[in-house]
Amino acid sequence: MTENETFEKMDFKEMELDDEYNDCVFIACDFSGKDIQNTDFDQCEFRTCNFALARFRAALRDSTFADCKMTGADFTEIDRFSNGLVFENSHLDYASFVGARLRKTVFRGCKMDEGYFDNADLAESVFDRCDLERASFIGTNLEKADFSTSFNFSINPAMCKLKKAVFSRHGLEGLLAHLDIDIRE
Repeated sequence: MTENETFEKMDFKEMELDDEYNDCVFIACDFSGKDIQNTDFDQCEFRTCNFALARFRAALRDSTFADCKMTGADFTEIDRFSNGLVFENSHLDYASFVGARLRKTVFRGCKMDEGYFDNADLAESVFDRCDLERASFIGTNLEKADFSTSFNFSINPAMCKLKKAVFSRHGLEGLLAHLDIDIRE
C-alpha cells in the first residue's frame, strides 16, 4: 500500500500500479489507455491527469478528478463499492458509465458530450454546470439527481427513473426533446 505520497508528471501507462493508494495526490500524470484493475484508490486526488481511453476496473473511494482529460474513459466495470467521487472541470466526452453504480457522484463544470450513462445508478448525483450534449441516459436511475444548472441534455422521462430529480425551468426543454415539439417563449 502506498500512503500520503505525491506523484508528479509520471507516466503510468506502462507501469505496474500498487494494490492500494491511500491519501495520494497525482499531478499531471499520464494514465491514457491504461487498464486500471485490481487497484484501490482511497481519498486520492488527481489533478490535470490524462485518463483518455483508460479503463477503470478498480475501486475509487472519496477521490477527486480535477481538470483531467478523460475522453473515452470506461467506467463500465468500476468496482461496485466505489463511491464519493468528484469530477471537476474535466473532459468526459465519450466516457462510458454504462451499468456503473456511482450514487452521490458530483460532476462539476464537466464537458460530457456523448457520455454514456445507460443503465447506471446515479441516484442523488449532482450535475453542476455540465455540458451534456448528446449524452445518453436510457434506463438510468437518476432519482434525486440535480441537473438544475446543467445544459444541452436530452433525457426521456419514460426511459429512466427521475423521481424527485431537480431541473431548472430552462432545463425542462431537455426533458421534452424526445417529443419533437416546438417550444416557444
